[in-house]
Amino acid sequence: MIAKITRGARAGDIGAYLHGPGKANEHVYYDAMGQEHSGGQVIGSNIGAEGQTDPARWVPELRAAQQTRPEITKGIWQASLRNTANDRVLSNEEWAEIAQSFAEQMGFENHPWVVVRHGADHVHIVVSRVDYEGNVWHGRNDRRQAQTVCQDLERAHGLEVAPRRKTGPQQTVSQVRTVQRRKAALSRLRRLSPAQQPPRAPAPSLPSALTSAGVSREDQQKAIREAVAKRLAPRQAEAPRSKPDRQAPQQPRFRR
Repeated sequence: MIAKITRGARAGDIGAYLHGPGKANEHVYYDAMGQEHSGGQVIGSNIGAEGQTDPARWVPELRAAQQTRPEITKGIWQASLRNTANDRVLSNEEWAEIAQSFAEQMGFENHPWVVVRHGADHVHIVVSRVDYEGNVWHGRNDRRQAQTVCQDLERAHGLEVAPRRKTGPQQTVSQVRTVQRRKAALSRLRRLSPAQQPPRAPAPSLPSALTSAGVSREDQQKAIREAVAKRLAPRQAEAPRSKPDRQAPQQPRFRR
């Protein structure tokens, strides 16, 4: 099971997408009679929205919670949970149970949320990060935590283990900002013409570099000889060997 997470400001936008036909009419759901319909259906929630196919039935609930803390700019959190191609097709009841466990382990089970299904292999969980009392679910390290929760759900429901994205060690805020500043500076430098770019500082000579490093004079001379020998070695190896001069054969002398 793979979790893909996004954040947004307006619940209506994600609701219209989840219940819409999709980019290529790929969003479909099936009713109790097995009839196929375009769009998506709520199969689980904690606000009593089960069975709804119109976002207008549940989006106002999330908006009401958001209005308790209007300063929270991205108060909508959304995660798509997708099975692998080799997994069995889960029922609506199984997906609803998975969504409930996911909400509890992620820590937003008391915030208004819904889970919408519009395909055979995945669902979308939408939650307001602000509850009705103004409490905020920050969702720190949500991607790493979601991967851990998905691993637990795979074992609990007998699903195939999906490949995981390597997260690596987490960086501090100062480290992230330092990397961003370096990337921005390099990007500005690349946009400059050659005439506008600052001149490069000349590389220090070997003697000056050795002196600044506190190397003695004798060791400096030895290091210079070794450096010169290394530079000359390839040239001497590639130089053609000179052939010895052939002496002209001497004419035999005849005695008269």
